[in-house]
Amino acid sequence: MMIWQVARDLTRRLPEWDASAKLSLAIAILLLLLLLGVGFLGPDAVQFPARIGAFALLVTIQFLFLWGNRREASPYHQAQKHFIAQDYQAARELLEALPVGGRASVDALVLLGNTYRHLGQLDRAQTALTRALEIKPGHDLALFSAGKLNLVRGQYAAAIEYIECAIKAGAPEIVRFELGQARFLLGRDAEAAQQLTAARSALADDPAQLLFLQYYLWSLGAGDMPAKEFIRENIEYWRGEAQKYSDTLYGAHLSDVERELCRTFDTN
Repeated sequence: MMIWQVARDLTRRLPEWDASAKLSLAIAILLLLLLLGVGFLGPDAVQFPARIGAFALLVTIQFLFLWGNRREASPYHQAQKHFIAQDYQAARELLEALPVGGRASVDALVLLGNTYRHLGQLDRAQTALTRALEIKPGHDLALFSAGKLNLVRGQYAAAIEYIECAIKAGAPEIVRFELGQARFLLGRDAEAAQQLTAARSALADDPAQLLFLQYYLWSLGAGDMPAKEFIRENIEYWRGEAQKYSDTLYGAHLSDVERELCRTFDTN
């Protein structure tokens, strides 16, 4: 009966499963077949243990079905997926409909604030992040997001203050890029070089950010100018950022750097 239920559920639901669940199921079924073979055809001494193992594996497969057939993620996690896919409008619509209250709402408010920022709605972003910090003042991502918002608004001293608080609250090393950027824009060259150097290894998987980090370090006499091909591959991100914040001092700075990089290496 259990095997019949497994087979029936498999044919109905399997096409909807994600890749990791499908792979886990394939491995479990292969092991089940091996155990069944040993359980009925192997030496007498191992048949009974193999059958017990096969039964336990059937239970495991049922748990895999529960995982594979899990329903759609919560609205917050759906919004996260839209945010990662840069569909900020869809993320905003989901997040604005969520109730505010408790720890979960802090994460949602932070995501909403960052979504507003990407949509260029900076005042709304400020309101959302302020509310998040009222609920949980030591929330590292809320602190960093407030720092990032101040950075794009051209309020560099406030950005530094928030990001430093985020680091004290446990934010990862990658946020030192924005800290170094804010210090660079305030003319605090030695401090900027220190933070940017500390952030370099954390940006290994983020070539767009690494491009500007290399530019800043070159400007500070602490590194080489980015390679021409590296600029060509990653400058488009910064063009988009400059356009997004075109009415701020920060946006003007990004445009200036983008033009200098393109002029120097003729990447246009």
